Amino acid sequence: MTTTLSRRQLLALAASVPVALTLGSPAHAVPVQAGACSFVPVAPSRLAETRASEGQFGFTRIDANTIRVQIAGRNAVPADAAAVVLNVTATNAVAAGYVSVYPTGTALPEASNLNIDRAGQIVANLVTVLLGTDGSVDIYSSQPNDIVVDIGGAYIPQTSAVSAGRFVALATAFRALDSRERGVGVGGGQIESVSVASVVPTNAIAVVVNLTVTESNGPGFFTAFAAGADRPDSSNLNADAAGQTRANQSIVPVGTGGSVFGINVFASSGGHLIVDVAGYFTGSSAAEDIAGLFVPSAPYRALDTRTAGSYGRLQAGWTAEFDYSGRAASQAVVVNLTTTQTRGAGYFTGYPARTNRPVASNLNAVGAGQTVANHAILRTSTSGVAVFTQRGGHLVVDVAGYFIGSPSADLSLSAAENPPPGASQLPYALHLPSIGVNGYVVEGVADSIVDKGLVGHWPEVGLAGENSHMVLFGHRTKFGSIFKNLHLVGPGSELILESPGDDGRVYHYQFARRDITGETNAEIFGIGLGAPLPNVSLVACSKTNFLPTSNRYRIVVTFSLVRVDPG
Repeated sequence: MTTTLSRRQLLALAASVPVALTLGSPAHAVPVQAGACSFVPVAPSRLAETRASEGQFGFTRIDANTIRVQIAGRNAVPADAAAVVLNVTATNAVAAGYVSVYPTGTALPEASNLNIDRAGQIVANLVTVLLGTDGSVDIYSSQPNDIVVDIGGAYIPQTSAVSAGRFVALATAFRALDSRERGVGVGGGQIESVSVASVVPTNAIAVVVNLTVTESNGPGFFTAFAAGADRPDSSNLNADAAGQTRANQSIVPVGTGGSVFGINVFASSGGHLIVDVAGYFTGSSAAEDIAGLFVPSAPYRALDTRTAGSYGRLQAGWTAEFDYSGRAASQAVVVNLTTTQTRGAGYFTGYPARTNRPVASNLNAVGAGQTVANHAILRTSTSGVAVFTQRGGHLVVDVAGYFIGSPSADLSLSAAENPPPGASQLPYALHLPSIGVNGYVVEGVADSIVDKGLVGHWPEVGLAGENSHMVLFGHRTKFGSIFKNLHLVGPGSELILESPGDDGRVYHYQFARRDITGETNAEIFGIGLGAPLPNVSLVACSKTNFLPTSNRYRIVVTFSLVRVDPG
């Protein structure tokens, strides 16, 4: 009887048979995932320019918001390129908006690559993108911005193990330069040489770096290129004012210039420069393997904390996790990280989920209310990828593909618990919809406060966000009479407290009880403890029948918390 073996059985059988190894040759062919590609560095050059002042070229206008840029076969990009690395810059912005780069022939994705949060801003970001069937990409801009496109590298298909063009991630990011440590930044018109010899082998063809400018001297750009090479007509990082902090990831060809093995960075206007190395791409003398080959995908959204059921707007010190297609066979993922509605100046760090967080950053905000994006190559674990935020904000993660390899083992049994956010600090906006009251709560119950028509917070009692009892005072018959109709509040009534600014949480309370007490603090405070915590008591002078008003008695209306909307 003849037995036919399946392909899987044949592979298993072949793996069990001893094979004589020849030095320098693989023991057997290693299957390569469909779509796998190796990286080819391409000398930076300009592919497209929409600014009339610079001489428009390299694009086709599709509609008022979309241009098409042919990439494969141009500017030394291989004709068979499957994906490319671009540096895309939006300039002459007229309003806040976003830019998406995606394969020609596919629908406009939910994902974005650049985010502009004010008119006049100049924003650049590295973009890894799958090419359309004709070797081009479409670039959509939600506002009529000018777009500049520079090439930085290409990925070409592979069907077997290769030596060159495989990504190797460093265990932790290496800080190759921080000009703040020497006290002198990079001057305008100067070139800074940056050595990577201590962490990158001399046979590498390119390095992955995060370039950061801080305390920028003024509007200008930074261009990274191989040491020993001519400076190209392109840019990697842009500042549009003095005193800014901006970051952008770049994949830069590496070379030797003089005694330096590494890269050069040209500064048009200057500022302090920080260069962090995340990894490198192997050269032709490396061993053949499939680990580190790139599998590109059309961009898709892996995490958006703004969506229902997600984390909500991240609080300071929180960590969000995400997973992605292909994670089980990958060592790292290529993403675009975006934060919006930032809670303050701070950083975001991506790392393998449920492992030790490194001392590094992938995304930086310099204030509250910002929208900032940055390209990142993040290592993964068997539990996916985590992103830590120092100060908080919404987080959006868009995936462009992954690098083949084995994910790290996670080091814990469960995800780290995000601590509940602390108390919301005063002032609050107060709303009593059932009687049409809208006011503001501030600290203190002195006449100098409540006589202004404000609601006073009794000092040393609880705050919103704590499991405690809060007491608030207001007038009934003078100075705005904010609590004039407090006696009309009853079962079914709602009290809403909003924490303004960067906190943004909204607290919803439901009516629990209504009481008359004497004028002593002990009576007033104690009666509210008869409702479930956390709760709020609204207090004003009253007659014993709950109507205005007598200084001898107090009306105390208590509400218990039923819901908190995250900020």
